[in-house]
Amino acid sequence: MIKKHNCLANKLNRHLALKLCLIILISVASLGCLNVSKPEKGALENTQENNVEVQILAINDLHGQLEPSTGKVVTGYNKTGSPISVDSGGMGYLAAHIKELSSENPNTLVVSAGDSMGASPLLSALFHDEPTIKALNMMGLDFSAVGNHDLDEGVDELMRIQNVGCYSTDGNLSNSSFEGSHFQFLAANIVNESTNTTIFPAYNITYVQGIPIGFIGVALKDTPYIVTASKVKGLRFLDEVETINEQVRKLKSMGVKTIVVIIHDGGSQEGLYNESLNMSGPIVDVINATDDEVDVFITGHTHQAYNANIDGRIVTQAGSASTLLTDIDLVISNETCDVIERKSRNIIVSRDVPEDSEVSELIDEYKSLVAPLANRVIGNITGNITKRASDSGESALGDVVADAQLYATSNSSSGGAVIAFTNPGGIRADLVYDQLSGGELPGQVTYGEAFSVQPFGNDMVTMTLNGTQIDALLEQQFDNPSPGSKRILQVSKGFSYTWNESAPTGEKVDISSIKINGTSIDQSSPYRITMNTFLADGGDNFSVMKEGIDRTVGSTDLDAFVDYLTAFSPIAPGSERRIVLEE
Repeated sequence: MIKKHNCLANKLNRHLALKLCLIILISVASLGCLNVSKPEKGALENTQENNVEVQILAINDLHGQLEPSTGKVVTGYNKTGSPISVDSGGMGYLAAHIKELSSENPNTLVVSAGDSMGASPLLSALFHDEPTIKALNMMGLDFSAVGNHDLDEGVDELMRIQNVGCYSTDGNLSNSSFEGSHFQFLAANIVNESTNTTIFPAYNITYVQGIPIGFIGVALKDTPYIVTASKVKGLRFLDEVETINEQVRKLKSMGVKTIVVIIHDGGSQEGLYNESLNMSGPIVDVINATDDEVDVFITGHTHQAYNANIDGRIVTQAGSASTLLTDIDLVISNETCDVIERKSRNIIVSRDVPEDSEVSELIDEYKSLVAPLANRVIGNITGNITKRASDSGESALGDVVADAQLYATSNSSSGGAVIAFTNPGGIRADLVYDQLSGGELPGQVTYGEAFSVQPFGNDMVTMTLNGTQIDALLEQQFDNPSPGSKRILQVSKGFSYTWNESAPTGEKVDISSIKINGTSIDQSSPYRITMNTFLADGGDNFSVMKEGIDRTVGSTDLDAFVDYLTAFSPIAPGSERRIVLEE
C-alpha cells in the first residue's frame, strides 16, 4: 500500500500536515530506517522476503499529444543500414500500458518530467490543455516536474491547472467539468520573488509499506531564456545542482534513503531507445555533481530516449509525445530503507493493445467539439515539408513559416518588413502530404494541422535594426548560452548569408555575405524586420532583438501562416538555400 504525503503540502491544513509528518517520522524511526549507512552505490543484493519492490512509471514531454502522432520508434537497422521502426504513441494506448503495468505491482507510482502541456495540438490547446490534464488524472499520475512549456501561459494559469478553476477569459469551453490536476507539481528551484518561497512543493515523501521515498521536482534553470519573458516575470530559477543537493540534505535529515529526482533537463545519446551510447548534454554534469544519495534521475526536455547508468545512478528519458514509457523497478531494504537492487527499461507504447476506454472516450468528446474548426481545409502542399534542419541549420518548413511572416508584415502602413526571422523551437510539427486528420484528401492542409506547426499564437512584431545589429544578431546564433550549442534562426526569402563553423566566436558570419535580394546590407542603414513576440523580447538569448525601435504589433504567427497557405497554395517545400555553410 502506498501512502502519499506532502511535507510542504499546500492543500492540507498546515497544523494537520505538521502533525502527520511527525507521526510518520516517528513510525519510520521505529522501523530502523533513520541514520543507517547506505550500501555502496550500484551494489546488488539478493532480495529478502521482507524487502519492498517499488515500480516507477515515467513519462515526459507529452505536449498535449492526445491522439497518436506520426512519430515512430527506431528498433534496429536492416542489412543495408536503414532503420527499422514501429508506430507508437497516443494517450489511449499510453493509459492502457500504464494500467497493465500498474496491475502487476500494487506499489506503483507514475511521474512526469514535465512539459505535459504547451506547444500542444489544437485538440488539447483549444481547451487550455484541460483534456490532457484529465487524461493524466485518469492514468493515475502522481507527481510532475514543471517543464518550460508548462509555463507558456504563465504561472497563474499553471496554478489554475493545479488548483482548479475556469480559464480567465472564456470559462469552460467543453461540456464537462474541470477539477484541476489530481497530481502534484513539484518545483524545488522555482521561487516566487515576492514571497521568496517555491511556487509548488520542492519535494514529496511517499511511504510504501512504511518505507519513505523522496521525490524532488526540478525545472530547467534556463527556463527564462526559452519562455516569453512576461510569462515568468517575478519568478527566480535556481541552479539545478545546488537545489538538488540542498533538498537531498533535508530528506537525509529526515531519514529518507531512497531519493528520485524528476528533472526537466536532459541529454542525448547515439544508440537505440534502451541504450546510452556516448551520453552527452547538461544532465551528465548535473548527475556527476549531485549527492550520490540520489538513486534515480528521470529526465526530460531534450525529447530523447535513453536508459543509462551514470555514476551508479539510473538515468532515463522516454522520448516525447507518449511514444515511450519508462519502467523503473527498485528493491528497497526493509532494514535500511535504501535501494539494494535496481533496473530500468524504456517500453514502446505500442498500438497492438486496446486503447483505454476511459481515455478514449475523453478524446472522442473533445474531437467532436473541435472538429468543425480543426478539419477545415485551408490550403495544399506539393509534398512533405519538414522542420528537419540541414547542415547549415535551415529547414524547408522554416523557409515557409518565415515567408508567411514576411508576407503578413511587408505591406504595413508604418513601414513594411524586408526580413522575417523565426526561431526553430517555435515550429512544432511537420506538414505531411499523406497525413489525413479530418477526412481531407492527400496534400490538403487543415486548420488543425497548421495549428500543430504554429501552436503558440504569438503576435508578430515589426521593428527597426541597422546592418551592424543584424550582423550581431546572426552571431548570437553561435554564441548562445541557452540550451544547445547553436540556434539557427529561420529566414525569409530574399535574405541570405554564409557562415563558417571553424571561424572564431563573433566572427562566424562575414557581414559582406549578408544580403537582401542580392545586395549586401549597409552597416549603418536601418532595416525593418519581423519576428514573433518571443524573439522580440529577447527569447532564446537573442538580446539584440531588444534593441529594436519603432515597434509595431500585427497579427499572430498562426494567422500569418494560415493566411499564407490560403493565398499561395499549393505550397512547395522551401529551397533551403538561404543559409549557406562554408566548406
